Amino acid sequence: MRLIILLALALPLLVGCASQATYGDAITQGEPTAIPTPVVPSKPVYQVERGKVVYERRFFGRIAPVVTEEFGFEIDGRVLEIFVEAGAEVEAGDVLARLNTAALETQLLEAQEELAIATSILESADAKARFDSRRAALNLEMAQLRLDHARAKAADPPSSDEALDISLLSIQRDLAQVEIDELTDGVDPQLRFDVIRAQKLVDDISATIAKASLVAPSSGRLVYFAPEPGDPILSFDPIAVVADLSVLEVTDEMDADDLNELAEGMPLTIQRAALPGNVYTGKIASLPAPYGLSTDEYVHVSFDEQPLADEFKVGDRMNFTVLIEERDDVLWLPVSAIRQFSGRNFIVVQNEGVQQRVDVRLGLQGDGRVEILSGAEEMQTVIGP
Repeated sequence: MRLIILLALALPLLVGCASQATYGDAITQGEPTAIPTPVVPSKPVYQVERGKVVYERRFFGRIAPVVTEEFGFEIDGRVLEIFVEAGAEVEAGDVLARLNTAALETQLLEAQEELAIATSILESADAKARFDSRRAALNLEMAQLRLDHARAKAADPPSSDEALDISLLSIQRDLAQVEIDELTDGVDPQLRFDVIRAQKLVDDISATIAKASLVAPSSGRLVYFAPEPGDPILSFDPIAVVADLSVLEVTDEMDADDLNELAEGMPLTIQRAALPGNVYTGKIASLPAPYGLSTDEYVHVSFDEQPLADEFKVGDRMNFTVLIEERDDVLWLPVSAIRQFSGRNFIVVQNEGVQQRVDVRLGLQGDGRVEILSGAEEMQTVIGP
């Protein structure tokens, strides 16, 4: 009986030992792992090389026609009709829009009536003057005949009655001549002035009506066209732009810092900004005053060869890269090889396993390269930061 009791007490201890052996060593399982050795990054190594350093600047602009012409109506009014839309191709002389001219046309009819009346009065006066002149001429001729006849019949010397008749006939002849002289001046000058004034009024109103039509000043594409029927218009307010799209350029507006680096005639390359494709060569055609000869505030970039037709649209965003300066056969390092401290530029040169700081004087910088004017030698090994 005692043996059975001892076995019963020992059995749980044996089971616990078996469980511990089955599931592993609790002590070793909780030990921390070893700390790995840190990886020390290697520093970049460069060599001083000889070659070209190019300084370029990239700018963005828009496609624009070189030749454009702004225009508008020459008189005030209200738009009556529109015959085209923006984007249309137009020819010089095409009528694009027309103002309401109802009031002007009424004025023209009244002026034409005044002209007709003044003209009729003048023509009547002219006709009367012609008849009066003819009548006076005949009267003079008759007076001269009577006088000649009286002188021929008179005795020599004439009697007192004959002398009186001759004197009276001479006076009648002279009066006929005076009448002719009076008619030589013609009709009343005021009548002619009335006609001239009425004709000028008709001409002025007709010219004003003609100005109520908006006419294309040149051939090209109507790149801007603002009026709508019913819109009020001020004279000479630019409401349309026609452009010759056969010659394009790129324009850009820059601040003074950028303009100070540019000069007219600088070479450059041009390509589309959003979807790069064909690369064109060109130059800076003009800069705004006082930096150049442009008549506006824009930088104008010209193509050496015009793009193909429909390659670009007016307003397309372009980038152009300007070659500011380049130097050949100079020592250079990548910009990342240069270190700075307290206003000093220096490099770390490695020579036979020894690293040494060397001050350098820098020159032109561009495209990731910087010119080394002094402080380094060709093929020297330089340790980067």
